[in-house]
Amino acid sequence: MNEDAGGSHGRQGAIAAIKEAAATADAKLYEIALLSFDSDDYEQIVALAWRYQFDTDRSKFKRELRELQEHVGKQILARLELEE
Repeated sequence: MNEDAGGSHGRQGAIAAIKEAAATADAKLYEIALLSFDSDDYEQIVALAWRYQFDTDRSKFKRELRELQEHVGKQILARLELEE
């Protein structure tokens, strides 16, 4: 097995684990957030972790994670506005 296939398999497992955690989360407590995430958001979380896992300079990881947080935050706010 080459590294790309193993990396792809590992990323898919990580995405599946995040989705499983979301599925078992307290739906009443996190309903808006859970409804606001889409598959691409989960994939972006794993891609960030994968891309920077061996980088000792965490600033790039933190910056991109903040950008993703802003993106998801906007989705959550939009959903909240629809609920009103």
